[in-house]
Amino acid sequence: MRTRIFAELAGAALAVTSPAARAQDKAGLETFVAEGSVGAYRAGLNLTIKDRVQVVAAHYYYARTGEDIPLAVTQAADKLTLDEPGGGRMVLALATSDASAPRPLNFGTSTGLTGTWAGAGKVLPVRFGFGTVLSGPAPVRWYGDVTRGSNAAFERRVRGFVSAARARDCRRAAAFVSYPLRIHGRSARTIRNGADFARQCASILTPGLAASLKDAIAHEMFVRDGQAMVAGGAVWFDAKGAVALNLP
Repeated sequence: MRTRIFAELAGAALAVTSPAARAQDKAGLETFVAEGSVGAYRAGLNLTIKDRVQVVAAHYYYARTGEDIPLAVTQAADKLTLDEPGGGRMVLALATSDASAPRPLNFGTSTGLTGTWAGAGKVLPVRFGFGTVLSGPAPVRWYGDVTRGSNAAFERRVRGFVSAARARDCRRAAAFVSYPLRIHGRSARTIRNGADFARQCASILTPGLAASLKDAIAHEMFVRDGQAMVAGGAVWFDAKGAVALNLP
């Protein structure tokens, strides 16, 4: 089960510090980032919410590309119709497993969204679960606490490691590591350099790690203490690459 993380403005995932952003925070804006699927495709959804009720901006993306697809929003109580420029349409409803939650649901009482995507003659099931919640609108420099580089450049580095780890490709994965690399599992250890990584690779890029990264989305990742994570914390990244692994 994915843990819902409420990121406060001070001392949390992403600090939004501009005067305009602070004013919007006071206006009741939050950013909800969800992960899930559209049919067989792993995807993410970003919603800017006012007062836990009204959707004021939205986009979604597929894990494979990480490219934002803008969505036009029509809302009626706890149901959303989200239209993309290419003609695709998602019809979603807020959802929760808590039968006692008051109806209609809002973004404070729900845990995700379910429904359908329709387009190009296809209808696909859609399911999203809420993960990170940030105070204010989504920051332009999502990884400003991690790197001085662009969002795209940082995410390419993360995808490079994730792809290599899934394939258990030691040489390629080593190129996306920031040493010393901390390993947490049955015991803790530190990988000091590339040669050390090569010697221990079989016990680092394990089948369990590869499996945990199967659904990783390297876009709009949760950030804390100058690092970003994928797959619920399976791997943490600093500006140079993977800096900590949590082996299953």
